[in-house]
Parts: sequence; structure tokens; C-alpha cells
Amino acid sequence: MHRWANRETGWPTDTVMEKRYIEFFDGYRQAYGLADFEHPEAYTDPDSGKKKPVYRWNFEKLTEQVYNSHLKGELSIGIQPCNENKEVKFGVIDIDPKEYDDFDKKFFIDIIQQYDLPLIPVESKSGGLHLCIFMNSFTDAKSVKSFLSNLLPLFKLKPDCEIFPKQTQLTKDSETGQLRPGQFINLPYFGEERKALNVDGTKFTLDQFIKVISANLVTKERLKEITEGIENKSMEGVDEEFIEGPPCLAAISKIANQENFDGKDRFMYNYHVMVKMKYPDSWEQKVMNAPVKYFSGIHANAWDKKFLGQKVKSWNRSSKGYTCTESPLSEHCKKGICVKKKFGVLSGSKGSYPVLTNLKKIDLDPEPEYEFDVTKPDGIGTATVHCRSVEHLNDQRKRRNAISKAAGFPPPLIKGDEEQIVLEALYSTQKVVHPPIGTSPKEKLHDVLHAKINGPRATSDAAFKTGSVLIENDIAFFKFDKFFDKLKSKDWKYNEGKTGRMMQVTYKDCEIEFLEQKRYPSKKEGEYYSSTKNIIKINIKSFEEVPIHHTKLKHKTEIM
Repeated sequence: MHRWANRETGWPTDTVMEKRYIEFFDGYRQAYGLADFEHPEAYTDPDSGKKKPVYRWNFEKLTEQVYNSHLKGELSIGIQPCNENKEVKFGVIDIDPKEYDDFDKKFFIDIIQQYDLPLIPVESKSGGLHLCIFMNSFTDAKSVKSFLSNLLPLFKLKPDCEIFPKQTQLTKDSETGQLRPGQFINLPYFGEERKALNVDGTKFTLDQFIKVISANLVTKERLKEITEGIENKSMEGVDEEFIEGPPCLAAISKIANQENFDGKDRFMYNYHVMVKMKYPDSWEQKVMNAPVKYFSGIHANAWDKKFLGQKVKSWNRSSKGYTCTESPLSEHCKKGICVKKKFGVLSGSKGSYPVLTNLKKIDLDPEPEYEFDVTKPDGIGTATVHCRSVEHLNDQRKRRNAISKAAGFPPPLIKGDEEQIVLEALYSTQKVVHPPIGTSPKEKLHDVLHAKINGPRATSDAAFKTGSVLIENDIAFFKFDKFFDKLKSKDWKYNEGKTGRMMQVTYKDCEIEFLEQKRYPSKKEGEYYSSTKNIIKINIKSFEEVPIHHTKLKHKTEIM
């Protein structure tokens, strides 16, 4: 990467440097992420002794002042790279190794240099690595994400390695109609931390980093050129029958004869899928000859004619397609390239089911919700689908409607055994995540209820009827419908019945009751005004003792 070369003169002034930093790390500006070390829920990791922040969204505009506070080391921020127009100025491959002590950053730097990639390695907050690419202008997010996805096999990274932008299109909340910011990536150069690396492993100063970015800006056209160059190089020495097939099979065919190769079953099955389309009249013979052609030694001998004949007979009845999410195909997957191949993953796909991945079980109380990614028909773009319950997720028709709403296309209806395969593959990618601090239903309910109980007191019958709180002997009385209206203004997702049940369960020790009516006392002893309908009764002192535990976010992957 010769363009990383240091220079001794011509560095920009601090003001220009900061403006260039903001220009390069531009994105969604209506909110920004925070790594809040001062939050009450921040904690110290007992193993490392390091203080762990709470990761959360701050729904305020991202200004120059906020950027500058980050650069000064005062406020650690993150950003959603994708803006409202589905465009990005930068993208990131986020590498978080399982074992940081053995993490070899030089390996990634060497790959970048070997292929002359316009990527700049930057140390992440956790001690991993961000491989950053910067565009010369705002570019459609799908193209950048697709480019980075196709690089994963070069770095021996699995398909589930995080790539930012996570979302290539910001979706709207179904209840409020407001844009959901998605997930953010922590920015580099937080004070003296998270610096970019030179080819020799030394760290760039901020002004050097700005110069390096300027020298490595790329166009959308350049992304295509680099991708084609890598693909051409990867196809060297590959049998011509793979030219129009999935890139993963081409790559595997070059290593299938190695003694330690452990993927012959999956290779043979997916090879049969390809040749069945390419050679409809002679595919059986192609399959019968494949072990001798692509395997060696015990690998070839294990697939004797009798055993292989049984497989062919079974596959002749099969209508299933490529198993893209299974090893070893997943390690060599280049879906953005594969979808353009004549016999790739979308060949004859009019009736094929889209790939569902990255299932997140959002650990809400009282009932978890779910999100997953669906690959769009172009094989590049993805959409995030939201399901409000496990029943919603597991019901094919409800899930189909959710996919259609989020991604703009309806997947086909599939039979029971195929449906089971789809669900098993999706559940195998499941991760449990927690909502941002203060946004779980219980937390939101408690906050609104606390504000209500400690809000305006009813000093008249009219005030009571319009929602003010009546206090009698440490017991609070107030109208349920007015309280529910306040909840709905806070993006509350549950109906009145479910809300009432949640309150009964959560505050069962607070003498909570749902009264049909309550009369406001007159100034004259023993006299009352006309009844006010649908009243909540709750003990104030008991309410103040209810333990509502806010969720700790321990990693940026838990940011929703």
C-alpha cells in the first residue's frame, strides 16, 4: 500500500483537519451513538479491570461540536454510516477476534498490501481492527457493503463478520413513522486512542490519517474494478465448468484434493446443484466423475460407484438449491458476485426462498421481540425484518408479510419440510441482544408511571377528569385512558388490554387495581362529585420500592 507513505510537510491546520475528518466520517446526522462511561450502569470488568461503558443512542443532531468533543477525547461517539438517502461516505469491516492476545494485525495489513486494497486499518475501541474504506463522494450503501462483503474470504473472515453500514436503508418505525437509526460504529481518534496503522504497524497521527484517507479515496467504478480483478485472480487454475457457477465452489475445487479437506459432502451436493442446471441431460455422469476429478486418495475412494449412485438417485428427486450458509461454502461466499453468475445462487430462483440471517432475539420484558436480515432479490441489498413475537416469527404467512413490508418483495410459500429447514438455518444465527438503556417496555412503563404519580395533583373534579392525580392516604388515583395516551406518545407498542395486564403483574405488590369509577371529594365533608370512569389505583410508597433493573449493554453488537 504505497499510498500510505509518510510526508513531512504540507499537513493541514487543526481546523481544516477537523473539517476533513467530519467530511470523511459523514452519515446519519439526526442522532449519534455514545459510549457512556459516566452512566450509572457503566461497570468495571472483573477480569480485565477496564471500565465498560453503556452503549446508547443520543437522539440529538450530530454537530461539529460533537465531532470535536470526540477528537478531544471528551465524548466517545459512533455514527450510522448510512444517511436518509441510502448513501455512505465510508464503510467498515469490524474484526473482533475471540482471543485478543493472539490477534495478528499484521496478517490483515499484509493482505491489504498484497491485493492493493484501498482499506485503512484502524485499531478499534475493544482492541480489534476496523478495515475502513472511504468514498470520494456519497455512494449508494448497497455497493459499498457488497464490495466489503466480497472481501471477507480474502481475510479468512466468516460471512457473519460485522460490516458497516449494517443497514443499507433506514427503515421507519411502524408506529411513529420516524426513521430508525439502526446500528452505529464507534469512530476512531478518540483523543489519543483508536489510531490508524501504517504498513509497519506504527500509528498515524490524526493529521497523517487525514492525508492517508485523501490518498485512498475511491469511486464506485473503482470498487467494481477491484472486485473484478480479485475475482479474475481467484479463478486462475479453476476448471472452466465453474466459470459461470458460484465463486465458492470454484474456490473449494482448488483445495478439495488436500488431505485435510473436510467438506467433500457439501461440495458434492452443491456441485450437483450447479451441474444439474448447467448440464440437464448429462449431470448424473458429471457427478459420478467428480470425486476422481476433484478429490484425491481416501477422499476419492470414499465415493465409490454404489454409494455415489444412491446419492444421485436421491438428488434426482431434490428441488433444493445451494446451501450457502453451510461450511465450507459460507467461508468462501461472495454473494454479490454469485447472483450475477448464470448458474449462481439466483439461477432459476423465481421460486426460491431468500436467505434469512442474523437473527436477534431482543430480550424485552415481558415478551421478547425478533429481528433478522433478509437478502433482497439482487443478492446485494439486505433489509431488516421485525417480528413482535416468536409466534410472528415462526408463522410462515405472518413472516412473509413482514418480509414483504420491510424488503419490498414477497417470498414464495413453501412446504412444511422446506419451512423447517429455513427456520433451523435462521435460528442457528440467533444472538440475544438487549435494548438500549431505558427503552425496554418495563423501563418505559415505569418511567411514565413514575412521572404520572409525581405529576400535577388534582385540585378539582375537572382536573381529575382530565388526567391529574388524586392522592388519598398515600394512594394515587388517575384516569387510565389519559395515562395510556401518554404512553402512546412514547412509542408504546402494546394495546390497552396488554398494558393493563403488564401493570397488574409488575405492580402486584402495590395494591394496584383497575376501578370502574372514582368520585372526587367535594369541599363539603361527605359529599362527592359525579363519578369519573376507568381509574387506576396504586400505593405510592410501595411503587417507589419496586426494583426496575435497567439492562446493561456489554458490547456494541447489542446496540439496536
